[in-house]
Amino acid sequence: MIPGFRITPWEVKGDYIDYNALISTFELDTITAGVKNLIKEIFGGEHRLISRDIFYAHRFLKLALLDLKYNRSNIYVFTGKGASGPMHIGHLISIDLARWMQRNRGLDVYMQISDDEKFVLRPDLSFKQVREYALDNILDFIALGFEEGKTHIIWDTEVASWLYPLSLKLAKRVKISELKRLTKIDDSWNIGIAYYSAVIQSVPALMMEMELNEPYRAIIPMAVDQDPLARVAVLLAEKIGVSKPSMIHSKFILGLNGEPKMGTKDPSSAIFLSDDPNVVKEKLERSACGPPERCPSLSYLRVFEPDDDVFFNLWELCLKDPEEGCKACKNKAKGILVPFIEEHQLRKREFRDKVEDYLMGEPPISK
Repeated sequence: MIPGFRITPWEVKGDYIDYNALISTFELDTITAGVKNLIKEIFGGEHRLISRDIFYAHRFLKLALLDLKYNRSNIYVFTGKGASGPMHIGHLISIDLARWMQRNRGLDVYMQISDDEKFVLRPDLSFKQVREYALDNILDFIALGFEEGKTHIIWDTEVASWLYPLSLKLAKRVKISELKRLTKIDDSWNIGIAYYSAVIQSVPALMMEMELNEPYRAIIPMAVDQDPLARVAVLLAEKIGVSKPSMIHSKFILGLNGEPKMGTKDPSSAIFLSDDPNVVKEKLERSACGPPERCPSLSYLRVFEPDDDVFFNLWELCLKDPEEGCKACKNKAKGILVPFIEEHQLRKREFRDKVEDYLMGEPPISK
């Protein structure tokens, strides 16, 4: 247990997260200047989420980067979202990096929507609710600008006819004791969340090489709290003799009230892509203030402000005068997030009849 906070794939508690301590606890590698330079070389530039250290740690990332550099393996991107509610701006961190990798290198992106996970995890959610959230999340995802034909949605309950058989191939290879060790699941958890954590989430990370018998490796952008689940995929890769997935870990953005992680359960702490623009303005106006590391609006600008000079000038202002800096950050955040959400909601309507075009209706099949 890390003093002062608790972090698991399902819960983040505490007033402050020591991200450097998580590198040690999860046995991750820091994204060094050398790794950043390799990313620049491979992808033809550097994303601000990396240059500003939002993505700050990794596991086996250099393997995927060198595979791309030397054309040693087929690389694809795998990310996902649990269907427990509407998508908020914190979810866009991993999604934005996945989209950037697709645009810069033409990589296929696989997005897992785990309505099954949230149904078995959350007693307050009905099966109908998680299915509705799943569809809404998918519409948000494809409206963010992913390329049709290279973007594949794995909606767990919708594609169970092929996802479940593949999961069985992995289920027989992982022990309950191993799952407990990696994820800290204990005897109080239900069987559903154990099965999802053990194998369902690992399928997209391993399925290409597993089914096609060709060298494939997944790059998985993820929030750092999800690392224990991803380590199950690493264990399984070693057991079945396929390439280990590469992972790149991000920090969280703050909740509106200053919480260390924006979350879905408390609507007052999050800015949702479905929020009315006036509600977004109101939420930003009443959001907490503080020094740079504790200022919610500055944390949003760290993700969404494209201009480095603008962002770092605001950072300096927050250091010198937290009150004035916070006011400036709120105004700037409104100027970016309100039009972004307005435009996103318009685009989302255009995709209502196109979900089937992105849905992965069958498993990987050799041609």
